[in-house]
Amino acid sequence: MYIPALTPEKGDQGKKSQRGSWHPLGSVRESEISDWSDVSLPEIIEMKQDPNYHPRRWSRTSDYSSGASTMTSQTQYESRLAYGLIFDRTNGKLHVRVIQLGNFRVMDPDGVMAPYVKVCVYRRPKHFFKFKTKSPRELHRSHLTAEAQTKILRRSDNPVFNETLTFNVDPTDISPYALKFLVCDFDKYSRHVNIGEVTCDLSKMELTSGQEVLFNDLLLEPQEEDLGELHVALMYLPTSEKLNVTILDAKDLRLTESPRRNTDVYTKIVLMYDGRSLKKTKTAAKPSQANLMFNESFVFDVPVYQLDKVYFIITTIEVEKEKGGRYLLGRSYIGVNFDPRAKAQWLEMVQNARKQVACWHKLQY
Repeated sequence: MYIPALTPEKGDQGKKSQRGSWHPLGSVRESEISDWSDVSLPEIIEMKQDPNYHPRRWSRTSDYSSGASTMTSQTQYESRLAYGLIFDRTNGKLHVRVIQLGNFRVMDPDGVMAPYVKVCVYRRPKHFFKFKTKSPRELHRSHLTAEAQTKILRRSDNPVFNETLTFNVDPTDISPYALKFLVCDFDKYSRHVNIGEVTCDLSKMELTSGQEVLFNDLLLEPQEEDLGELHVALMYLPTSEKLNVTILDAKDLRLTESPRRNTDVYTKIVLMYDGRSLKKTKTAAKPSQANLMFNESFVFDVPVYQLDKVYFIITTIEVEKEKGGRYLLGRSYIGVNFDPRAKAQWLEMVQNARKQVACWHKLQY
């Protein structure tokens, strides 16, 4: 049976903690090997995958105008995204103005909403046979060329953004491009929840250089994408109050860049408390492949009484070696307040001290 080594985080050994600074978890630092007073070879518990598991869906409701009372109960207004496009052929720029989300309200468990819009620009390769071209709703991550997002507007229904995002495009031919607008909610756990999307296929329209074209498109249910999975093991040592996180491996990653590009993949681990980052670390970078083995362990000081308040954001990132560009491949959120799989692993870790609990987590945006 494969048992990953338990080692402290690299780069922080020998550092002294600073006095006089208050921290909700006390001193969050890496442990020396001698601190592991109750470490022995841990037993590994592999969480079983629930075939009936489905990610939690966030409901979207519609607002009604003053005259809506005359309509039947089956009639509902749909949420819409208003945006504008300006193609600057001279400079090879596409200006995307995100205007407003209309007739829009998201009800989360706390009754609080913090929406923002992420704009993704895809450039699809041309095919000799037209039937090989995928529909806009089936855009592949490998065709992603750029992305940017608006500011987060907190506690706002029908939010007005009126922000312009600019992207570089081919000035001679804009037809291979497509845009995807992801409407997301940023919750108190620093989680990005995709709650709707709009796709705009530029091959089906004529954009006159310098003139803005306005759109008001229906917000569709988010399309679930298979971004891959990350294998993570957790272990808690109650005597020394250490929480060990081991990034085992990843599978079926949807790489952003072409395999011919010189890129690496690494995983970033962030310990969170009340929406704040307490400690950040990352694995070593690996050459980009769909299936990777990391096998790296990191140690965090977490008192027993704070186990139900902390959580982890684990992000898988692809980076270009030469240009330094970074691309998000997916995130996993692990803690007692997240999806059933993450909660089950967390509770299993708490109930089985000194045992390593491993689980596969689906990556999400």
